[in-house]
Amino acid sequence: MVCSYGCQPSSQQQATSMDMITVTTSDGQLIKLQQPTQRIVCLFEASLDDLYMLGAGKQVIGIPSKIYTAPDLYAAYSILDQRIAKKQIVTPSHWEASTNIESVLALQPDLVIVSSGQQDLIELLRQMHIAVYPVQSENLQQTQQELLDLGKLTGTQDRARQLNQFIEREIQAIQQQLKPVQQQLRVYYAWSGGRIFSTSGRNSMPNTVIQLAGAKNIVESSIDQPSVNPERLLIWDPDIILLWNSDPQILLKRPELQTLKAVRDKKVFTLSPGFLFNPHTPKILLAANQLHHWIYPDPSDAYRATQDKYRILTMFYGATAANQLMQLH
Repeated sequence: MVCSYGCQPSSQQQATSMDMITVTTSDGQLIKLQQPTQRIVCLFEASLDDLYMLGAGKQVIGIPSKIYTAPDLYAAYSILDQRIAKKQIVTPSHWEASTNIESVLALQPDLVIVSSGQQDLIELLRQMHIAVYPVQSENLQQTQQELLDLGKLTGTQDRARQLNQFIEREIQAIQQQLKPVQQQLRVYYAWSGGRIFSTSGRNSMPNTVIQLAGAKNIVESSIDQPSVNPERLLIWDPDIILLWNSDPQILLKRPELQTLKAVRDKKVFTLSPGFLFNPHTPKILLAANQLHHWIYPDPSDAYRATQDKYRILTMFYGATAANQLMQLH
């Protein structure tokens, strides 16, 4: 039985309140569970990833439809869950901002995980006394807290703590490898799907990736998702251009960008496939580590980058899945 914020507990529930699982959400609401959740509808892809890292994937009964429609996501999650490979898990949402409430209710979930931006859905589910966990994942601190919260809700607290400790150690290791420089390399980040003039400001996860790698985001605005034009990019003239899940040729073939330093120096890199480098998950480590290797190359760099990727994926998913995920392109 579930009792989310706003429920009136019975006397029996009050007597056992000390045994309740409680989590306070980012919007200040209290989730109460009598036992670890067993029927999760997860409509936020980054959180679905977290659940598999926690070892709670078997408790998932609903996922976003893009897990099936996006080829890179389907390939990755098919490795993690044979139910997804066989398309046996229901998809009650077309995308993260569009959810069929009737389909969600039909699954009888004891926990629904959604983007914090879906306020109408969140309020409606809470009115029906269904536990809802809104997700933001806008910075590393939030990502780690959400991992701990999901660990508590799914009965995998020890695994959540283990993952967060691993994240901290890896960040420390990257920082210790940074070489003293007079001026940090300036990085321009571009969004996925070839959106080369859509970037990320200082209050963003890509900015955290750039900082962890020992570089500087060329965008000084605090706006998370500013857009720029070719003229502005030419004025900035970044040392490095970092793409996420985009073909570099989309940028390299544009005549007006041929004078960019990053283009001339062949310093245009892409983090692909997107699943492996999602900065809204603990795999921000993979993104930062790979960028670090690109920025500070050495003769053994390709080998070290591969070894680091395998080691991190093994911690997150186990050796068998890591081996298969390493083959994704």
